[in-house]
Amino acid sequence: MKKIDKKIAEIIRVNHAGELGAQKIYTSQIKFTKDIRLKKKLQKIASEEKKHFDYFNNKITENRVRPTIMSPVWGFLGTTLGALSSNLGKNYVNACTESVEEVIVEHYKSQLIYFQKNKIKGNLEKMIKKFCDEEDKHRREAIKSSLQKEDFALKTFKKLTKLGTKLAIEVSKKL
Repeated sequence: MKKIDKKIAEIIRVNHAGELGAQKIYTSQIKFTKDIRLKKKLQKIASEEKKHFDYFNNKITENRVRPTIMSPVWGFLGTTLGALSSNLGKNYVNACTESVEEVIVEHYKSQLIYFQKNKIKGNLEKMIKKFCDEEDKHRREAIKSSLQKEDFALKTFKKLTKLGTKLAIEVSKKL
């Protein structure tokens, strides 16, 4: 078995952690939302996110990459964020999706720049590009589905969600 580059291992670890978090958020939102149409939309997104998670889960195993030790914490926080946003209503579910996916799209794009600069081609790069496009679609759909003008509470929720997502990425790179 070929030993993989430290940076590639970091990319696999952090993307695995992110997709685990996404699974927890969407699963929790589906469980707690009362809106049937929203639930169907979330189930569709969750099925795409499951494919992302499965891909990185296989990469973790295939390349013997150590998953982040923070997985239990990210699982708990993802579940909590999903439940909280669902209980606050559709606007918060959409704000959660928009915020998380915005950060993830930026994150994936920075990885694609790394691949481009280092002339790294292959399945990992191709799949990250595909996932980035799907995450951006989720973000755009969440923006389109937002019902009202943002108030202070919703703006604060989005800022905190983005900050938490960025922090989870940075921590997962190392731990």
